[in-house]
Amino acid sequence: MKLQQLRYLKAVIDNNLNISVAANSLFTTQPGVSKQIRLLESELGVKIFERKGKSISAVTPIGKQIIDEAIDMLEKESRIKTIVRDHIKPEEGFLNIYTTNTIARYLIPEAVERFVKRYPKIKFHIGTSQLDKYGHILKRGQSDFSILAQNVEREKDIIVLPAYKWNLSLIVPKDHPLAKDRDISIEKIGAYPLISYEPGSTGRSAQDKAFSAKGITPYYFMTVMDVEVIKKYVNLGYGIGIIAQVAAQDVVDENLVSIPLNDIIPACDAWLCYSRNLFLQKYMLDFIELFCPHLTREVMEDIAHCSDNEILKISEQFELPEY
Repeated sequence: MKLQQLRYLKAVIDNNLNISVAANSLFTTQPGVSKQIRLLESELGVKIFERKGKSISAVTPIGKQIIDEAIDMLEKESRIKTIVRDHIKPEEGFLNIYTTNTIARYLIPEAVERFVKRYPKIKFHIGTSQLDKYGHILKRGQSDFSILAQNVEREKDIIVLPAYKWNLSLIVPKDHPLAKDRDISIEKIGAYPLISYEPGSTGRSAQDKAFSAKGITPYYFMTVMDVEVIKKYVNLGYGIGIIAQVAAQDVVDENLVSIPLNDIIPACDAWLCYSRNLFLQKYMLDFIELFCPHLTREVMEDIAHCSDNEILKISEQFELPEY
């Protein structure tokens, strides 16, 4: 059994059992991947995959167990290499973050600016897709950590820590009746067509609770997750918008007015998530502390040895930044 064969297994799983795509991701050939997988099956004496013709159609029950162990072995290999790299070249590396467009545009830049002064050789990748699969992305090593402005389901082997709290703002055209209203209420907001986040998202759920508490059923002209799209359609006069306050800070340049809703809609939570198997290099810990000042290196090192319940208790003591 070779590590390279295990990498081929993982690539096939990561690419929805498509051997051709898996081969491309590994910069090798489809026949080469197929051959190594068959050699591994022959050595083990079991079928890892079900096949239809030349294609893989499913993973066998024993194959699922083998693949789980293979992924675990590859994670350990990667962790060993990371530990050595962190020892030899602590100021070089790669930071792979999955987050939302809003966080990437409005919150992360300040931390990045301060970080690169300390670590000019660190490279970044910021991904903003498939955030609903954050656990899968982290477990597969496709991201170092995720920063999510939505409630997350806690998954096995994923550490979830509170990052900050965020508020909502109302955005309206400068000539709108609410633009100069000094006594904004949820009732007044509910009287106009709304443009805001999709149902089920954290920002939308907070709005829905505020409307429901007053017995109001608002009319949503449009729902969309991209705040820039919300701003655009508010500017076009199709309704008033509710977006994250951090994303409303530049609306003055767009002929819009931003009105904080801190006293009307409760603040929402954002989270930092990463795999328990991730070796947090020194530069990763420093970036996390720059973005989440309450998550100091000492706190993060303590958390590494805590159970999920212990982490929940520790998290209750944090004083979170609020935006």
